[in-house]
Amino acid sequence: MGRTTGRTAAETRQQVVRAAAEVVAERGGSAGLEEIASRASVTKGGLLYHFGSKESLLHAVAQQLLDDFTRDVETALTHEDDDEGRSGPAPGRLTRAYVRATLAAAADAERTRRATTLLVHLQTDPAVAAMMQADAEQWRERLLADGLDPLVATLAIAAADGICMAPLYGDAPLVEDRERVLAAVLDLTRR
Repeated sequence: MGRTTGRTAAETRQQVVRAAAEVVAERGGSAGLEEIASRASVTKGGLLYHFGSKESLLHAVAQQLLDDFTRDVETALTHEDDDEGRSGPAPGRLTRAYVRATLAAAADAERTRRATTLLVHLQTDPAVAAMMQADAEQWRERLLADGLDPLVATLAIAAADGICMAPLYGDAPLVEDRERVLAAVLDLTRR
């Protein structure tokens, strides 16, 4: 399996990261580089060229998850920009974007299950666990500095995070009534 004609190094890296995420979600820590390389349509040597070790590949997978969520929040911020207006951003703008992005993820129960399974497997690596913890702390700091009463911000964040995890424990009504729940949580941040 040589390099695919026309694929850039960045595209190959991205394909390897996607394949690693799939294989690790399916197999956990027993995921082998050979299987990941095969799924990504590269050789094991090609995989190791882009990622010097399994650990660096798993760190890239974790970073991709964090980056994807940040992008989701940034996309949701554009909705907040549409809702704001006249005198600039209102307090809670980032918190509302975080809630929107988190609850949007809850709409896809299978995606939530896969992502959670992947995160559990990735966090068995202490370096990945530390990376995730640092990211969570940065989000908490940013959200608590968003101009809302800290209790209101904490409630909104906890509601969104809890509802996002509802598919894991079979609480479908929370997800099915997502729009009403979203409206209620957003309303809490505007009082």
